[in-house]
Amino acid sequence: MKEATYPIVTFLLFHELCLLLGLSVEYVTYLSTILTLLLCYSDKIRFFLLSKTISGDLLKVIDLSYANLRALQKIKLKTTQKLRVYVSLSGLLFPTVLGLMLGIYVIYRLPQYFIIYFLLFSFLTIAYNRFSIMVFEKGILVSLASSIITTVMLVLAVGTHYSLDSSTLFMLTYSVSALATLTGVDLLNLRYVTFFKTKSIIVGGYGVRDAIFLIPAISSITTRIVYSLITLLSYT
Repeated sequence: MKEATYPIVTFLLFHELCLLLGLSVEYVTYLSTILTLLLCYSDKIRFFLLSKTISGDLLKVIDLSYANLRALQKIKLKTTQKLRVYVSLSGLLFPTVLGLMLGIYVIYRLPQYFIIYFLLFSFLTIAYNRFSIMVFEKGILVSLASSIITTVMLVLAVGTHYSLDSSTLFMLTYSVSALATLTGVDLLNLRYVTFFKTKSIIVGGYGVRDAIFLIPAISSITTRIVYSLITLLSYT
């Protein structure tokens, strides 16, 4: 059941994007289905980005026990390692490029909201970073529920205050959320890589199951649905 949610979210995202492009309804379903299948099956496509030597502090506990005396001491060691960074097509490149394109479009069309865009991005970056944690052999984990709820409530407040239309709010939500996830969850947590002595990392490695794909997708879809309902109820 859980695995079925990922293609459903992907389909709904493409469905909304196709409607934004002004495509006729009869083609939206077919095109969304094809794009969903292509993106879901491209989970394993990864590209080498860079190889970099990084250094950092490694905390280690040393047993200094002697005879009947027990003593443990925590020391800090300087470590240096060569790290290879890969990026996922569906888990990083797609949401990042889409987020940038939607952000540029929104700012170009509504330049007066640039400060609002920047503030939303900054706040969500900090929030997502607080919701994330580095776990050994699993990578970076983040609370999807907390991230999505925070995003939806924040953007709904902005949209209601400035009376934005649902399409603009959808694009705004996806853009700030995608870029904030990349920055707050992935980039700001890279400094902890030295603690796990890994030789390579894959940014967005979970594909359509990765936070950088799911958080902006679910947040933008939810925001549009809720905001449309709020707007509809306000006119009745």
